[in-house]
Amino acid sequence: IAVMALHIPDGVLEAQKNGITNYSYNMFGYAYLNRELDFVAYRVTKFLEKQGYQALPIPGRGSQYWEKKKFYGPFSFRHAAVAAGLGQFGWSGLVLTPEFGSRQRFIAVLTDAPLQASPPLEENPCQKCYQCIKNCPAGAIKKEPWQATLGGRTYTYGVVEGDRCWWVAKGLTTKAWPGAPFNPEVDVVKPANPTAGEKFRALWELRDARLRCSEHDEGNYGATLCGRCMVFCQAGFNAMRRRLKGHS
Repeated sequence: IAVMALHIPDGVLEAQKNGITNYSYNMFGYAYLNRELDFVAYRVTKFLEKQGYQALPIPGRGSQYWEKKKFYGPFSFRHAAVAAGLGQFGWSGLVLTPEFGSRQRFIAVLTDAPLQASPPLEENPCQKCYQCIKNCPAGAIKKEPWQATLGGRTYTYGVVEGDRCWWVAKGLTTKAWPGAPFNPEVDVVKPANPTAGEKFRALWELRDARLRCSEHDEGNYGATLCGRCMVFCQAGFNAMRRRLKGHS
């Protein structure tokens, strides 16, 4: 497995944190960045094929509609990134890297090419400040631990209730960014265990009409309306301060 990452520009996250705009994050932190990651994966795939190896690029966004487990995509970039030594799990379940903290997105290419494995990252950038929990409007991130074993090593991060996270991320509540001009203006009542049909109705019939209109544009379709666990992650902010002039 070859795992790659692209940095989310700090400015788009800081603008969202300060309630100025989330459009730049939707585009350059999600929609456009995913397309750029797809291009990277495609180029790596073609390179491997030219060397005589098989390669399967995994798209940067989306899920397999036939998947029986909720919120499971075709492949976990986060777990692959940790296994590849690029980062470690923060308490939110996001992968934190020394260079950018929480502020990157990953993609992967599966291949039968003989690759030299990278060692796991020893030091975890997460200091368990729990800003992700404090700033989660859905209450989706718990202090209850979840464990994953990769390459014989056990990693611990917080339990995340996917349905709660999804409801806020899709803009179905006014809890996401109170006071910000981009905050949704409609609260949709969340069923206890929403079915696919109920989710479709919530997204395309009940949600804030402004969001329904804007998401018909392919450019920002599916972009999150939340992202607070990433935005308020102290490891991401600290990494920005180390790298950018005037923020030391």
